[in-house]
Amino acid sequence: MFMEAIMPDLDGLLALVDSSREEIVSLEQALFHIPSVNTGFMPTGNETEVCDYIRQELSRDGIQSEILEAVQGRGNIIARLEGRSGKAGLMFMSHTDVVPVGDESKWRFPPFSATIDGNRIYGRGAADCKGLLTAQLMAIRLLKRSGIELIDSLVLASGADEEHGGRYGFEWLAQH
Repeated sequence: MFMEAIMPDLDGLLALVDSSREEIVSLEQALFHIPSVNTGFMPTGNETEVCDYIRQELSRDGIQSEILEAVQGRGNIIARLEGRSGKAGLMFMSHTDVVPVGDESKWRFPPFSATIDGNRIYGRGAADCKGLLTAQLMAIRLLKRSGIELIDSLVLASGADEEHGGRYGFEWLAQH
C-alpha cells in the first residue's frame, strides 16, 4: 500500500489544491520563463537551471533533492518523499527540456512569456512537459504539507535531454 489508510479526507485535499492555485500558476510560469530548449546539438538544453529552481522550490517544504549532470548544464533532478518502508513505491517521471520554438511569428504569445489568457497559461513546454512537472511538484509538496504518511516512498525524477533521446538524461541516469 502506498499511502496510509488514515489520511485527510478528499474534500480537505481538494481544498488544499484549490487554495494553492496562485502558487501553482506562479510555479508553472517560472518554469516556462527558463528557456531549456534542446536543439540536439551541444551546447544546448540548459536543464540544470530548471533543476536549480526545482531544488529551491522543494527545499521550501523540507524536501531534499539532488542534481546529477552527465555534462555541465544538462542536469537531472531526483527528489524523494520518504515512506516508512524506505522502499520506492511510486515515481513521478518527467523531463525539463523543450523542443525549439520554430517560427516565433506563428506563436500567439511569446513562447517563454507564460502569458495567461482565458484561464490557460501559454508557453513552450505547457503540454510537454513543464505543465506535467508543475503538477508533480505541487503534488509532492502538498503531500508533504498535509502530513500524509506514506508507506512506500514517492520519487520525483525529472530528466534532461528527453527531446533528443535521453543520452544526458534517463539513459545516463540508468547507466550511472
